[in-house]
Formats: sequence, structure tokens, C-alpha cells
Amino acid sequence: MSTMPPRQQRARDGFTIGADPDVRTIGLLALFVILAALIGGLFWSRALGMHSAGLRGSERIGATFAPLGGESVVVNSVRATGAARRGGLLVGDVIEAVGGAPVPDVETADHAFLGQSLDIRVRRGKREVDLHLDAGGGDGRGQQGPADRG
Repeated sequence: MSTMPPRQQRARDGFTIGADPDVRTIGLLALFVILAALIGGLFWSRALGMHSAGLRGSERIGATFAPLGGESVVVNSVRATGAARRGGLLVGDVIEAVGGAPVPDVETADHAFLGQSLDIRVRRGKREVDLHLDAGGGDGRGQQGPADRG
């Protein structure tokens, strides 16, 4: 005679044979409700314009930046309909200062461009150019397509 207890059989879906079907139904319903809430929250947040909790300044004005030599930042793309384009920012401009404060790296540039109204000093070739950028008007968000690259 065997002293081991009988093994419970499992159906192909992983549930023990004889398991209460109501428990499975409730579990599947709960999973469905959670997924629906997540998807609904995503669409709702996009509709309210909160698609990025950590909105960066570059996304706000419609431009992207790249480091230049470790102590400067260069504009490497400008969205065709963004605030950066309306303010006169061009691909290749080296950001010298925003609001009078120096911009030594991309992180500083992203933080500096979070403001609504910005005075920017850029180096364009051998000239220094002062620009004023109003980040509050229009669609300044930086979702860029291939045509926006400089």
C-alpha cells in the first residue's frame, strides 16, 4: 500500500479539476476590469494633454538638443509647428543662455525650456543672436516626424 496522498489532477488551463467555475469567472472579470481601467486611464490622460508625466522643456517647445563638446548644447531638430520654430530657433544653433542663465548640458536646457516666455541667446555661426520664444501658444509639443529633422 502507498502512503503518499493522491495527486490532484489539473486540467489543461492549469486549474485543479473540480475547481469552482465561479472563482475562475470572477478572476477573469477582475483582470478584464483592471486592463480596461489602465487603457481608459491612458486615453483619458492623453485627451487631457498629460501624456508625459515628466514633460521636458524640449518636448514643450518642439525641439531636441544634443551635447556639443561637453560644455554646450546644440539644437539638432526643430518641429515644423512648434514654439521653437515660431521663436526663430534653428537646427545647428548653439544655446548660450536661457533667461540669462548659462546652459552647459542637455538636462539644464530641458529644465530651462519649461517656462512660458523665454529669452534665449544662441550662437549661430560666428554671430550671437537673441531670440524670444513664447512656449504658451499653439502646439509646442515635440512629437517630431522625419520631416522635422534639420
